Amino acid sequence: MSGSEGKRGPSKPEEFSALCDRMYDLLVDMRSGVEWRRTLLRRFRDRIISRKGSATSEGERGPSKSKAFSALYAQMHELLREMRSGVERAQDAVATLIRTQTAQGLAAAFFERKRPWEDDAQLAAMSENGLLNHAAFPQKLPHILAFYRRLLPMFDREPTSILEIGVKGGGSTAIWKALFPGASVVGIDIKLRRWLTSEPSADGVVFLEGDQTDVARLEEIAARYGPFDIVIDDGSHVTNHVAGTLRCLLPHVRPGGLYIIEDTHSSVRKPGATKSTEQYGEDIWPDFTLAVFERLRRGPRPPASPGAELAAAVTWMMSDVILSAQVLAIRKAGPSPAR
Repeated sequence: MSGSEGKRGPSKPEEFSALCDRMYDLLVDMRSGVEWRRTLLRRFRDRIISRKGSATSEGERGPSKSKAFSALYAQMHELLREMRSGVERAQDAVATLIRTQTAQGLAAAFFERKRPWEDDAQLAAMSENGLLNHAAFPQKLPHILAFYRRLLPMFDREPTSILEIGVKGGGSTAIWKALFPGASVVGIDIKLRRWLTSEPSADGVVFLEGDQTDVARLEEIAARYGPFDIVIDDGSHVTNHVAGTLRCLLPHVRPGGLYIIEDTHSSVRKPGATKSTEQYGEDIWPDFTLAVFERLRRGPRPPASPGAELAAAVTWMMSDVILSAQVLAIRKAGPSPAR
């Protein structure tokens, strides 16, 4: 990745470790300060209650007048609020640092194993203690990233615009920005994490709130930031949502671009499985894939089904389909006069 070390983050393991140490100590100190103030306030309150009406002096038992006590209590409450806000700002700063810099240093590890940050003692401790939200790291599993590693070199040009639906803590958008620093990267989520709401973001990624079932919102975003070279649907994984999003956004992908649907296995009913998949809806992807295949090769039309119906609506815009166990990628065809 190009740019100065300040933009890239620590490049050496010892620098990375030292940075983790400093972040950990800072957050522990701030959290300890909040807990100490809470304890002090509780003790002060208990002391007032236990000594109410006693013969001790006002200096020993605190303010004797209700107005004076209320004023002091309000001051303490405001102090706690400010300190809590300070801790949240520090946590957001750490999450942003993790998302934009530190995660890049661990990028290779995400291709090899799940949750590689757990191998670092300080990062693991920060996550376990609630000082660091691990959603700031890329959430994609190694086999998903391996699919991207095979897929992206097939591009005949450098992507200049990328849209991802379902960004969680923003970790994967940092990967796209690192791989394609000149690209415009837009991330959508139904509810953005707190550290993704600052504008502009630390690495230039545009984060927007939006529900993928809201077609008008998707069209608005596509009109402003499209057309796209890559669209990634890692949102709700609900079949109807995914199908509707495909119908809406595939027209906004440039010819030769990619439309990628992750976790197509979510609606699969596995024999003997105890976890319900009903919330994801009907598993349409086998029928969809077969119908697309037959249409692309001008073969016999498969029986009517929701998957075949979706294929009929979008195949005219497709040139290729690339499949893995849990990901479906569509390459956008060039302009066509007929549907």
